[in-house]
Amino acid sequence: MRKKHLFIVAIFSIAVFSCKKEAELIEIPGNQPPPDNTISSVVKESYINKVYISVLGREPEASELSSGLNKINQHNLSMADREAFLDEVFNKPEYYQKLYETTSIKFLNSFDTGAISEQIYLYDFLLTDSTYAPIFDLIHMEKARMIELKNVPADLNNGTLTMTGMHRRMINNNFYDEINMGTENFVVSTFQHFMDRYPTATELEQGKSMVDGLNAIIFLTQGNTKDNYMDIILGTSNYFEGQVRELYLRYLFRQPTSAEMVQYTAEYKASLDYIELQKTILSTDEYVGIN
Repeated sequence: MRKKHLFIVAIFSIAVFSCKKEAELIEIPGNQPPPDNTISSVVKESYINKVYISVLGREPEASELSSGLNKINQHNLSMADREAFLDEVFNKPEYYQKLYETTSIKFLNSFDTGAISEQIYLYDFLLTDSTYAPIFDLIHMEKARMIELKNVPADLNNGTLTMTGMHRRMINNNFYDEINMGTENFVVSTFQHFMDRYPTATELEQGKSMVDGLNAIIFLTQGNTKDNYMDIILGTSNYFEGQVRELYLRYLFRQPTSAEMVQYTAEYKASLDYIELQKTILSTDEYVGIN
């Protein structure tokens, strides 16, 4: 009787084990695990570091990293969290100085405020010499342009100057003229700096004529002075497209799609808000690294 009992127990154990084994191998179609909506701390810290390096040219300090994490952890790196964090970075006093330095490197081969001050001092000295009296008006004009260039960071900071305004000052001074000597080089350099292309033959000829004081038409707009030329170039959609393209290449290492180009060019041209354009790109999933 005991052998029979042991035999039944053994058969039952085998049956239970087999059922358990089979249950473990059953796959239910469409039974996917729920999505993990959390974002790792590594991704968040990497995002904060990237933004600081991209915008300010340096890594965040420990307190800035902590503050940034507090901002983006409010709702697990939601768009509102990202915007709050980006506002904190763009409100740093050094932002405008860094923007000025970056732009100066591109346009003026890194002429710093010291070189600008020396140039202003030279103009002041020339204005004390009566032998230069016949060109005092020209010296006053050059001095005024140089003072405007020197005041770029302060004027950006107090909100009286836009990015477009800074670009105008960057190409409207004696340094830029010396780097790009002659009318043709000036026209070519403005196209390359702002539109990342060489002007067509017609654009070049019309641009040169306008800068030299002759009636000409460029981008369907008439003008006959260098000031007219700069106004037209810095007001065309091609200029704003160039800014969108430059930021996409800088931050995402790619060209914007056609849809992105159309949307962000229109928004930037309407608002002239360069920081908002930067924030739009820096807040994307692609830049964060979670797309």
